[in-house]
Amino acid sequence: LKVVSIDFCPRKEDPAMEGMVKFVDDEGTTLTFPENAKIATGAMDAVAFHHFGMQSSQIIATFGERSSSGSNYGGEYSDGNIAYSELSHRETPYDPDVFPADPNEDERAFLNMIPGDLSSECSSSNFYCDTIDLTFFNENGWPDMFVVGAFYSDLITDEIKGIATARNIPIVQFVGDYSDDEGANNVRDMVAMTKRMEELAALLGVDVRNGMLQEDKMALCDAAELFQTTARNAHQAGVRSMATYMPYNLNPAGITGAFLPSPDRDPVLLLMQNLGLPILYNEHSGSYWEDRAGNYSVGAGTLTAENTASLSGVPYNVDFWLYDDRVSLDFLSEKFADDWPHPALVAKQYAYWPSNARILSYRHAAEILTIVGSQLEGAKRVSPASDCKMPTVDFVSRDLMAGEYSCLKVVSIDFCPKKEAPDEKEGKDFEGSLNGDESNVLPPEVKSAGKDKSSSKPLRFAFSSLFVAFFVTSSLL
Repeated sequence: LKVVSIDFCPRKEDPAMEGMVKFVDDEGTTLTFPENAKIATGAMDAVAFHHFGMQSSQIIATFGERSSSGSNYGGEYSDGNIAYSELSHRETPYDPDVFPADPNEDERAFLNMIPGDLSSECSSSNFYCDTIDLTFFNENGWPDMFVVGAFYSDLITDEIKGIATARNIPIVQFVGDYSDDEGANNVRDMVAMTKRMEELAALLGVDVRNGMLQEDKMALCDAAELFQTTARNAHQAGVRSMATYMPYNLNPAGITGAFLPSPDRDPVLLLMQNLGLPILYNEHSGSYWEDRAGNYSVGAGTLTAENTASLSGVPYNVDFWLYDDRVSLDFLSEKFADDWPHPALVAKQYAYWPSNARILSYRHAAEILTIVGSQLEGAKRVSPASDCKMPTVDFVSRDLMAGEYSCLKVVSIDFCPKKEAPDEKEGKDFEGSLNGDESNVLPPEVKSAGKDKSSSKPLRFAFSSLFVAFFVTSSLL
């Protein structure tokens, strides 16, 4: 039987598809599931769905840690970067302002209303938690689908996939570019990744036109506009940022172990660069990290506070550090500033950076931009001057070399209203619309004409090579 329908006749829905919806996930798989499906998802994904307006009753269980790795919430602390154990962070009073990416009390209350915690063995450890125990479902019923955010992609093993397939439970996979695979092709900023989560939430029956979510979007637009202005001022002042996971391990004074990420490979760094942040590129060789921990043993670090440079010696002229929030307590300590007196660290020119975003929501993105922007405001150049580099590629990835940073090239958030740019005064290095699709700081070879070129312009140590490889990978996830 082969029916060729008359093209102007209405199509009848397959009765088996009534009440079902389809979604193409980031791996290109078309998945079919019921409207208002009950789901199991990552703990931070659940927080994001909460921000979209999903009710806790729609989430059967979560997996993964429920606080940032490196947090000391609840008196728990896992020393992933094995530095300064004498600081006794377990006894340090928990300060939520130090860990903005941790769920707040409202968000924790939401998580606590979800019946199942598939990672109860480690979800409160404040460290990378990859245990998923599915036996909860045998007594409490299985979900209609699994939703796996980019932060949790490594947790879904072949065994879990096999069990889900056998039970005809679809697994929606979101992916990012947080990996060491050369040529990775999932380059998207945090807002683009959040929009995908919102699309799925809508299919799951969440009214994404609700006032709370629209307010979150408006707040993000306001935060992005202010961040663009602050980033533009940083360009004018010659201030350059760089992201880092440090300190790592114990090292001689003036040296630290560190891991430096590529701005093109992290959704938060890419968002801030898209909004104008001058951020230095690492010597990545196609990987996410530039590894400055040597062989991960005591004293093997290679990043110096004086004449800071790449592995091959390219200067890193850093005026503002973006520290991975997993090392917050050690990075912010007086001990680290004494041991590694980089000019920007001594001047307290730094802000947190929640690597890999984790909570993919507009509310979380606005919070990041507001906090980083407030810390960046008024920062001064404290390292030798350098000129920006105009990207030669017209892609999301700017593909710059070690020690380079992009000239101002703003990629606006598409749902934010466009604003008219202020008139530019003669002599400034900026042209174009700040809130347009692209705004550029003139590259140095163009600026010389008729202008005064002012010069003011993670990881775990182990005692065997086998354990070293395992723990280094785990703590940076």
